[in-house]
Order: sequence, then C-alpha cells, then structure tokens
Amino acid sequence: MSCQTARGSVVARLQVAVALLGLSALAVPFPAMAQYPTTPPAAAPLRPARFPKFDTGKLPDGLNMIIVEHHKQPVVTVTLALPAGAAYVAADRTGLDGIVAELLTKGTESRTADQIAAQIEGAGGSIGAYSDNDFLRITVSALAENLPLAMNMLADVVTHSTFPAAEVELARTRALSSYQVELSEPEAIAQRIFAHEVYGDHPYGRNYTAATLRAITRDDVVGFYDAHVKPRGALLVVAGDVQAAAVRALAGRVFAAWKGTPAPAPAFPAIPARSSTEIVLVHKAGAVQSNILAGFTLITPRDPAVYPLTIMNKILGGGTDARLFLILREQKSWTYGAYSQFTRPLGLGTFLANAEVRTPVTDSALAELLHQLDRMRNEVPADSEIASARSYLVGNFPLTIQTPEQIANAVAAARLRGLPDDYVPRFRDRLAAVTPAQLGAADKRYLTTDKMVVVVVGDGTKILDGLKRLGTVRVVDVEGKPMAESDLSAAPSAIAWAADRLAPSSYTYRVMVQGNAMGQASSAMERASEGDRAVVRITSSMNLGGMVSQSDTMTVDAATLAPLHLREAGSQGGQQMSMSLDYQGLHVAGHVHVPSREGVHDAAVDTSLAQGTLDQTVFSALLTALPLASGAHWLVNAYDGTEGTVRPLTATVVGEDSVTVPAGSFACWKLALTGGQFPINFYITKTAPYLIAKYELVGPPVVFELTQKTP
Repeated sequence: MSCQTARGSVVARLQVAVALLGLSALAVPFPAMAQYPTTPPAAAPLRPARFPKFDTGKLPDGLNMIIVEHHKQPVVTVTLALPAGAAYVAADRTGLDGIVAELLTKGTESRTADQIAAQIEGAGGSIGAYSDNDFLRITVSALAENLPLAMNMLADVVTHSTFPAAEVELARTRALSSYQVELSEPEAIAQRIFAHEVYGDHPYGRNYTAATLRAITRDDVVGFYDAHVKPRGALLVVAGDVQAAAVRALAGRVFAAWKGTPAPAPAFPAIPARSSTEIVLVHKAGAVQSNILAGFTLITPRDPAVYPLTIMNKILGGGTDARLFLILREQKSWTYGAYSQFTRPLGLGTFLANAEVRTPVTDSALAELLHQLDRMRNEVPADSEIASARSYLVGNFPLTIQTPEQIANAVAAARLRGLPDDYVPRFRDRLAAVTPAQLGAADKRYLTTDKMVVVVVGDGTKILDGLKRLGTVRVVDVEGKPMAESDLSAAPSAIAWAADRLAPSSYTYRVMVQGNAMGQASSAMERASEGDRAVVRITSSMNLGGMVSQSDTMTVDAATLAPLHLREAGSQGGQQMSMSLDYQGLHVAGHVHVPSREGVHDAAVDTSLAQGTLDQTVFSALLTALPLASGAHWLVNAYDGTEGTVRPLTATVVGEDSVTVPAGSFACWKLALTGGQFPINFYITKTAPYLIAKYELVGPPVVFELTQKTP
C-alpha cells in the first residue's frame, strides 16, 4: 500500500468518524495531502548551552565549596563528596566503605534513623549516601525553603553519626544477601570477574566476599569514619534556587565544628599490563544464555581524548542506533541488546562492550563483537556516522544538566576528577569540534583490541569448544576460582536418602518480608499407598499478602523417594497458575500454565530425562531426608517444570547455627541451595524430629519462620 493510499484511508476514516459523531453539518475541511519532504532540513547553528553561573570557595577547615544558582525550580540539592571510597579500604575488609555509607543515615546523637527519614521527607526531600571506588557521597535534596534543615542534617550525619550495633548487623546482613544475589546474576558475575582481571590487586579490582563482609566489625566502621570523614579535601556542592552569599554563610555555621584532615591514601599496587587477549569462561551450570563482556583499560579522566572517544562509543555501542545493537540484534537476532561504555574513575578507567546472547550462538556473537571492535580501531567511521553521533551528543547534552541534582552531580564529578571549571559548560562545544582525523587517531591509540579481557558467563559444557576456536580460554567458577575443564562435566551426586526421617507431621510458618509478617505457609507429610506401592505425600500451601497464593501436592516413592506426581495451583499477581506432572521412570508428562517474564507460559510436557534427574520442587521438599553432616555437598540435575529445562542444583552444608523462631529454639545445619531462581538458605534440625526451622531467600528480604509443628 502506497503512502498516498495510506493517508487517504486515514482521511476516509476521519470523515466517517465525523459523520458518526453527527458533526457532518460543520463541514470539517480536510486539506489536500501534499508530498512530504524526502530529506531532512539542514542543521541549525549550534546555540550555546546556558549553564547557570557557579561560585567556588573554601571554608576555613579546608572544605571546598561550589554553589550553583539555578532558579528555574524551587528545589535544592546538596552533595558532599569525600575521598573515602573503596580504594581506601584494606583488602581484608573490602565492602567496608559501602557499609559506612549506608550507616551514615541510620542515627546520630540527636536523631534516630526514623527521625532522619521523617524530617527530610516532611521537608519534601530525601537523603542518601553511597560509595564508589574513589569517593563516598552523601546527597540531600529538599525544597529550597528548607535548605537550612537539609544542611543541618548533612552536618549532623558527618559529625555525630553513632553507628548503632543493631544497624551494623542489619547492614552486614543486607550486604551478604546482595553478595549472594550477585553470584546468581550473570551480569553481576561478569562485572566482578572483569574488574579483577583488568585491575588485578589494585583496589579497583577488588570485590567483596562473604569472608570480607563477615570480618567487618563496628570498630572497623567507626575507625574508617574517624579516619576518612573529614572536611579537608572534601567537596560540598549546593545547586538550586539559592543565593550564593546566603549559602556560604549557612555552610560556615553548620560545619563550624567539623574539623580535621583525612588519613592519606594508601599506596596502590600497579595495574597489570597485558600482552595479548584472553577469554575467561565463568562456568554457570544450567545457564540458558551467555553474558559477554569484553574490554581493556582506557584513559585517565583528564585526558583530552575523552571527546573523540565519547563519539566513538556512541557510534559503536552507545544506543539502539549503534553498530553493536544493529548488527548483533537487528541483523543477527542473537541478543536483546548489545552496548558499550567507558568509565572515568579518579585513576585509570576501562572500556567495555557487552551482550547477553543465546547459548548456541555464543561463539558467533563473540566473534562478531570482537570484529566490530577491531573495525572501530582500524577504520575511521564514515563522515555521516560521525556527524550523526556528534549531533546527537551535542543536542542531548543540555538535557543532562536540567535539574539541580543533575547540575550538582556534573559539577562535582568534574571537580573531583581535577578538571577545569569550564569543563562542563564547554563540554558540548569541544564535542562539536571533534574531526574525523582526531577520532581515528584516538581509536587507533586507545582501543587496544589485541590486549583485551573477554569474560563469558555461561554453561561451560555447551560453549567451551566454540570459545576455544576464538582464542586462549581459562575456566573459573562464579567466584573467580580456577576450574579444570574436567570439572565442567562433574557427575551428579548419588544420594543415599535417609527416608526414615520423613515422619508424618505438619508445620506452619509465618512469612516475613523486610521484618514484617506478610503471610503464612504450611506443609504436611503423610505415608500412604497407591495400589501396591507405598508412597509419601507432601502437601503445602502459601499465601503472601494476597499477591501470591499457591498450593502443592507431591507424591514420591516411599522407598526410593523418586518423584511420581506433582500438582500445583494458585495465582501470582492476579494471574492463574497451574502445573500437573506425572513421572514414570525417566519420563515426565503433563501440562504447565505459569506466568513468566515473557508472558504466560502454557505448554504440554512430554519428555525423557537422564538417569538420576530429580524434580526441582520435590527435591526442595525432601531436604530433611538428606544425610546432613559438616561439609556435605550434593550436585543434582533437577527438572524445572515451569521452564521445561533441567538445571543443576547444588546443596551444601555451609555451617551450623542456633535458630530461634516462634516455635522454639533449634540446633540446625545451615544448608545452602543454589542453582534455582534465587539461592535459598535452609536451617534443618540436627536431631529428630527432622524439620526445617527456617528458610530464607538470599537477596529478596523474605524469611519463613516455623510457628507451629505437629506432632
């Protein structure tokens, strides 16, 4: 259908609509359809970006200040940045800076955590703190009329924080949960491994672990705060509907008692030099996709090559119109998206390109990604590509400095990196001045595609051979520990079930979400028979605040605990769900109807399984029948009916714990189950009656606590 025909049909439909609405008597005119232009108009001259004026200064105790007057909105953002990031933390306490940042707003000598939150919210604002490799930042936003409250609160948290012991433990628990979640998310795994491979023992390459987080004490928190949260060398940026003179006077009053010089930065190990490209395969058993991350060290923040490299990145992977996205997704259909970026910390930054691809095309996608990086290094892009990328970046830049918070962040980032005061106001002018020759020279010099780190997170059993065709491959686990190729195909464990531990019983649990009771769960076990076969039948149910309602019935052979039947029904987020599976030896058949990220998964099941494959839901229900002991470990292949896939599950006894729940206190084995959607920790009693006293999802703040048991 031609464009003219399409427009005509639209006009006809509009005329019909007018008639149906009884408006024909109004004689609504419809203009003749002129031919639209076939080429875009010429670009208008670049108009200067109107960056608000800013005032700089320093308080007597060495606190640097930048005040940005921006009177378009009656709001203000105050950001305090201190040289107290991860680089200032000892290696065996990695993660301490993040815990300190979180705790700064959890109580002072005059305000509790709840009072801090209530007061700033009542002023129409917010307060928060975070840290990166180099700096710890605290940001307070509020209505401009409440600037005195915002400044007083900021001064209070940096001079009078108390770090309550209970809050320290909560922060550590949240950090440990985040760590476990990271180890289950391929993207986070890739970033952790990439940082360590690129930076080595330099602080930029460190990742917190369970050991470093558990080692952190309240004394460590207070010691870091006392040593590094000092005014000299820190930067205070106030941006918004303010007057510079009034801000200077206010800052002088509220920070008058804050004094001191921070401890000097430690000496950093050298960043390792690379002589060739290496592929690091991170084995994640059962992964259905592969996460690819490839890159290298790039520039320091004061290098003028930032301007041509910014245009390079836009052309290569800076959006949905960039080469990586158009080729790997639009042309090849290998991924939902492929992008690139570069970082600019205080020290040496990195460039990286990433894509998440289907497992069968991992090697092809990586080969194409590497080809596009080489092409960018060795071929100057066409003038049209450069002009398009440059025009987008120049035109979009004013949108990144519209709000006081954006302005404060941009000005603070420039000053902290040691850049001149005109860096932000003149950034787009310098981008607009980049020539094709400058772009080509920067790409050739800085894109060291022959000395890259390539990290691929995926199922090594399926992608290793393909990766070997592309270069040298080293295999590690999700924590970065070396693995032998033979470890990839480790045989599932033969489980010597203690079936006699499955005694008839019933249990009730309360479901706690972020420490609040949000629902209830129950389970019951009975011994029965099906014809001449003795069976164990387990029924369970859960209701979570009306959001999730589910009931299950599982039947297993009483002697072997092999799955026989599974029935599930319920709703999730208002969507109905059901699953009916029947096992006969190594064959499973039935039907599933479950919500998924792509919509409702509705499918018949009729498949054969390998010897020793268990049902994932049934296995989780039989954990009390495992012969638990210190250090015990099982690897099992489990069929997941919701996705129709077999995934490896790992159950490991990681320690002992004394657990107190409403039903009583119990001495328990702590069993970590990984490989499912979320890692789960189960606390299983060490003596009869064998039961699960508590289980908790690692990451989501959801805990199930035993409230009643019968008998």
